[in-house]
Amino acid sequence: MRDGVIIGTVGTIAPTATEAAVLRALAYHQVFGHPLAASEVWDALDSPGIARAAVAAALDALVDRGIVETRPGLDRYWIAGMDAGIDLPARRAVANQRAADHLPQAEAIGRGLMRFPFIDAVAISGSLSKGVLAETGDYDFFVVTRTGRLWIARSLLMIYARRLPSREWLCTNYVVDRSALVFTRQDPFTATELATLIPVSGHRILADMRRANGWAADHRPNMAPLPVVDEPPLPLARRVAEAVFAGPVGDLADRALLALTRLHLRRRIPHARAIEASGSLVLDRHVFKGHTTEWKYRTLQLHQARLDAVDAQIGVPIDRRTDPGRVLFASAYFYRIDPKQWRIAQPYPPLGTLYAAAVAREAGFAVSLFDAGLARSEYDLLARLEADRPAMVVIHEDGFNYLTKMCLTRMRQAALRMVGLARAFGARVAVASSDATDNAALYLDAGADAVIRGESEATLHDVLDAWRAHRPLDGIAGVTHRPRTAGAEPVIEPPRRVTRDLDELPDPAWDLVDLAPYRAIWMRRHGRFSLNLATTRGCPYSCNWCAKPIYGNRYNSRSPERVVDEIARLIRSTGVEHFWITDDIFGLKPGWVQRFDALVRARGLRFRYTIQSRADLLLRDDTTLDALASSGLETAWIGAESGSQTILDAMDKGISRRQIDQVVPALRVRGIRSALFLQFGYLGETREDIGRTIAMVEDLLPDQIGVSVSYPLPGTVFHDRVRTALGAKTNWTDSDDLDLMFPGTYSPEYYRQLHRYMHHRFGAARAWAVLRGRLPETRRGGRLRGLVGLARNLPRMVLDGTRVKRLEQPRADIPSASQPAGEGRI
Repeated sequence: MRDGVIIGTVGTIAPTATEAAVLRALAYHQVFGHPLAASEVWDALDSPGIARAAVAAALDALVDRGIVETRPGLDRYWIAGMDAGIDLPARRAVANQRAADHLPQAEAIGRGLMRFPFIDAVAISGSLSKGVLAETGDYDFFVVTRTGRLWIARSLLMIYARRLPSREWLCTNYVVDRSALVFTRQDPFTATELATLIPVSGHRILADMRRANGWAADHRPNMAPLPVVDEPPLPLARRVAEAVFAGPVGDLADRALLALTRLHLRRRIPHARAIEASGSLVLDRHVFKGHTTEWKYRTLQLHQARLDAVDAQIGVPIDRRTDPGRVLFASAYFYRIDPKQWRIAQPYPPLGTLYAAAVAREAGFAVSLFDAGLARSEYDLLARLEADRPAMVVIHEDGFNYLTKMCLTRMRQAALRMVGLARAFGARVAVASSDATDNAALYLDAGADAVIRGESEATLHDVLDAWRAHRPLDGIAGVTHRPRTAGAEPVIEPPRRVTRDLDELPDPAWDLVDLAPYRAIWMRRHGRFSLNLATTRGCPYSCNWCAKPIYGNRYNSRSPERVVDEIARLIRSTGVEHFWITDDIFGLKPGWVQRFDALVRARGLRFRYTIQSRADLLLRDDTTLDALASSGLETAWIGAESGSQTILDAMDKGISRRQIDQVVPALRVRGIRSALFLQFGYLGETREDIGRTIAMVEDLLPDQIGVSVSYPLPGTVFHDRVRTALGAKTNWTDSDDLDLMFPGTYSPEYYRQLHRYMHHRFGAARAWAVLRGRLPETRRGGRLRGLVGLARNLPRMVLDGTRVKRLEQPRADIPSASQPAGEGRI
């Protein structure tokens, strides 16, 4: 005994199943500072079939081992070593008495709500329903309305609440109509709320709701039957009002009140749309959920953190009611929350995640996938967490998607929230991404147990094996991890070498992806279906602005045979017609393209594909270009970057302007479309350099251009040069941000306007070339399309050009590169 508290000696004996269930119940309620009586522990158990006597015995055993504390003669239990300096039993007693004092008044208010039209059931919820009330606590009510009349009823409740002596006496943050009695979120928090509701009226409806949410018994199998209450008589005024608003008038009024409420809340609450995406705030015809914070998931995360503390205390893990052999892989790039990419409508499945999932499945794990690609938000992950209950979650960005290198802040926020959600469900979490490789502490602080640095597959295999065997991650190369103990510092293990023989890897787990919505988007917008494919990893070139956090400077290639086999399978199984080959550099290995072409022709495969390459590589010999054309190459994206040799040299690009000028016609003569990546704003770029780039594009007239501004990626020479000049913003919010985040020659707004101007000038130049016959237009309606293109782009080009000129004020503190004038035109 210590200070009147019964304690024992903590041992390293693994808790029994009953003891683990008791600890989970205590840890959950201790989040709120509530020690529990033995009977309350039994009520709160999440495991069925445990007798009350077994709970009492488990509590005694846990007290004897110093894991749980109590006091002589006091039927209250709490986990030892937490909430130091707080007298939990005394605080609970005060909160109990306060709740007892306020409950009659809350019940009276709840019965009074039945006077209002279309309110069919009322229950007390929140802390008051659990017999506790903080000094600043309020009365939470759960209300069920008639179907299609929720907003009429809720508006009347808001008017009534303003007339009460205190607004805290009527909080209706959860209102549903009778068509929405099944809750979409199925988690311990929601189950606890269902189990502890105190009915005021509408017992039959509330009982129906209990039955409709039978899943809650999996979390609270011992929930008590719903108490029966007397139903108050319905006043005449209510019945008259319901008759008046029963038909089309009521429908119109309800929809109008929803629209007005939505407008009001979105104006009043910052980031209301983001909160709606989380599911905390719901505004639709059948549900009003007015929570503006993620309190539920913070509660579940705190619950897991307390169980982590118990794990550290006893030296063995507590069962979290997860599937021990299941790994949920979750990609972390959301097209829907990147407006530019969603408009372009060229979504691809998360190829890197599919490779990692295939490796885990080959190692004997049961794997499932949350594909973020077309998901609405990161909170869509909850459905998979609830259904799969994975013991391990891997947040895995697609290392073959160039957008993930940019570490867009909106995607980072989504990934960090996904880490927290996975931890809230008791899973161990690993993160593999460019951003996590560069900022491991950020993800560990969010709750991740491990960050996979660089290439993921081999490291991830070892991490998952260690977790399955309950071994620490010490000594596993390529991982940064933090033990689940308070104040523990991250442990940075040595780096791991990248995989050299890519044929050792299994094919991506394509079967995990629902390709139907991808196909639908592609067919609707582009008339064909495209998938992504990787033939190599890495890039041996040294452009000083290009980051390589995943594969480094090594270049490794799959065999042409493996690639053609995968292409044949995908064509046969999915009907895909086009492939985006994601390699940084396609076909660098001598003879690879020629062998690839021979295999494609030998198997009679018909498909088109797009690649990224370099001007010097494509010009290496004619047989390379001929083989590319023969095998189905449709478009080659070339990293031209600039029309100024001075800028190309400053970038350590390793190509010449002459090579760029040669490669576009060499591709065109073979029927291959050319596309140029262009970059404005690099250090030292002058007006003349910009003019040379515009002149290059107008002279060559490639089929496409991609225009960006220089982006400082961590780990690059360019980033090192501008790091001290970067302000608070070091990442774009989304891919259309286009903010020059360091002091360039001109203002950031200049480069945004230049981006628009460049695209419209390019469109006008191509259209004029078609009309003059200089450029053949092979698509239907060639000259008519040219005329339409000129009419669409020319006015915009003039307007944007005027804005660019107005913004063309060089910064006085940025030196310009010394170059001859007059070579460019703008």
